[in-house]
Amino acid sequence: MAMRRVWGYLAALAVMSSVLVLGPSSPACACSCAEPDPVKNAAWADLVFVGVVVDLDRPAFSMSSGDLMTARLTVERVDKGTAAGHVEVRTPVEGPSCGFDFVEGTRYLIYSRDGLTSMCAGNRVLGAAPEVELDSDVPVAALVAGAATVVVVAFALWWVLRRRGAPRPAVGPVENGPAGSGEDQDSA
Repeated sequence: MAMRRVWGYLAALAVMSSVLVLGPSSPACACSCAEPDPVKNAAWADLVFVGVVVDLDRPAFSMSSGDLMTARLTVERVDKGTAAGHVEVRTPVEGPSCGFDFVEGTRYLIYSRDGLTSMCAGNRVLGAAPEVELDSDVPVAALVAGAATVVVVAFALWWVLRRRGAPRPAVGPVENGPAGSGEDQDSA
């Protein structure tokens, strides 16, 4: 009885920890930027524009925070350089590598050099742009994480239900013959 309870607690712990590991997380930031200076940012950038993020392409399996994601933006205004239609800007995936956190459907002032930007470039959020149609596709990483969570929960549920239906070990010798014959299984 005590062992069954221990296994039940372990199964519950496994399910809860898988949800915590695979569930949503808040970004950590080890990036340190100087105070934003619009004049220096504009001098550094070869393209300064206002645009709306219409699609984000994140790597399905990121090996480091320095892996790059691509944001596709619809250009609304160009302040420096030349761009028309859509522009793709790359940035590190996560904050520890100073990656800029783009959100689809949001308007930004972007400072970019050679197609790259970062949290330290001086980019600014200008607000939501609900009037712009998004090009987004199915987020592969979210689907993989969701599927993995479902598999872990299903396995834990199967295991717990299987354990509950398992026959209990017999206490004492089991008799084979007719009631009261005194023969047990091992007398053969």
